[in-house]
Amino acid sequence: MPKNYSWLEESINKQVRPSIQRGKIDLYVAIEERPENRSCRLEIDRKVLADYLREVNQVQKDFRIPGKIGIEQILLIPDLFVKKEDVNEEALEKAVVTAVQGAVQQLLAMRRREGENLAADLKVRIQRLSQTIEEIDRLAAALPELYREKLTKAVQDLLAEVEFDEHRLAMEVLFYVDRSSITEELTRFKSHLDQFLSTLMVPGSIGKKLDFIRQELNREINTIAAKTSELSISRYIVEVKSEIENIREQVQNIE
Repeated sequence: MPKNYSWLEESINKQVRPSIQRGKIDLYVAIEERPENRSCRLEIDRKVLADYLREVNQVQKDFRIPGKIGIEQILLIPDLFVKKEDVNEEALEKAVVTAVQGAVQQLLAMRRREGENLAADLKVRIQRLSQTIEEIDRLAAALPELYREKLTKAVQDLLAEVEFDEHRLAMEVLFYVDRSSITEELTRFKSHLDQFLSTLMVPGSIGKKLDFIRQELNREINTIAAKTSELSISRYIVEVKSEIENIREQVQNIE
């Protein structure tokens, strides 16, 4: 704001704050004077000048500094000159508020268009994640039997010449398979995808909630990656992580 019109800031804030909940807004107000405006005149701020002279004289006296202050030095004093004009404050405030309201409406319209594009992009990405996680789910169905075969063969190869308890082996294999199961993580991941899509349809500020859901998606896929090292699933996990990172970048632009 121009210094002389700083009293308008409160009225401007009232127009902006209710419309913008997240992010940072830079707003500049420029007030141009018309050439035909004859009410504006330039004056010296006598109080500012008196304060400067008083302080300088006191410094000269305290430290015994010789010299005189000339008009050249006086003209270098910051904020010495001020514009005096007869302003209809009520009319000016109304004009500024109207201009700010128009700017806010244009901003909101632009953000609405951008938001629609972001929502469409995010829906496509969520659909990709849904398809990829279904592929992981399909492959995961065969993991228990695969683990059983690998573990049983490994134990039999190691203990080929030694008798071992088949029942105990079956129990250990079952324990390992159960601990390596990713069924719960897959179920939660799918649930988070549904939450993400439903949140996109909610009016109001949703950016922080979407980012939280995105973090939950990332947590689940990291757990799935830690539980299985099968190459057939690992390549899909890489795709999911890449898509979640793209979603993270997009969500930062949503209020």
